[in-house]
Amino acid sequence: MDQGLPLKLCKARVFTKKNGSVCMDEDRRLRYQDKINWIHGRADLIDTWFKEINEISGPGCDTKTMLAIFKAFQEITEATMDCISMILRDTKVPARDDYSNIDQISLFSAEQKRLLREMNGLRNRIIHRYNGTDEVLALAGINQSLPEICLLVQVIEEWIHKV
Repeated sequence: MDQGLPLKLCKARVFTKKNGSVCMDEDRRLRYQDKINWIHGRADLIDTWFKEINEISGPGCDTKTMLAIFKAFQEITEATMDCISMILRDTKVPARDDYSNIDQISLFSAEQKRLLREMNGLRNRIIHRYNGTDEVLALAGINQSLPEICLLVQVIEEWIHKV
């Protein structure tokens, strides 16, 4: 982040060279990588916890594990939305709220944008307990979306490597 420095003192993170190619400074690249590593780490934990649930108690889930899965999913969603905001800023598109950012970003397919909207909506329902969130359905949605989330991260990683 900017570490509280006035905007005019902060280095450019992504800039255009004279030949028109785009380049990203190493600090910015590391910030993206930190977010991506966080997503992978939390996805691995969720995967492990789902395997433990199925091995120990079948389809049921104790409260502690359920809350841990929900928290890890919230963090995955936050880090993914942060990456989207960063990409928008780095491509000179003003970042706004999460749903607007999803609509604005051209990096993802329509199906991937649908998944991003669903992730964001589920995160909001989990956090705010909207409409009496059905925990079993929420857990099933998280479990089913993990492979697709990994594909989203792969798209982000490919974009970073191109810049």
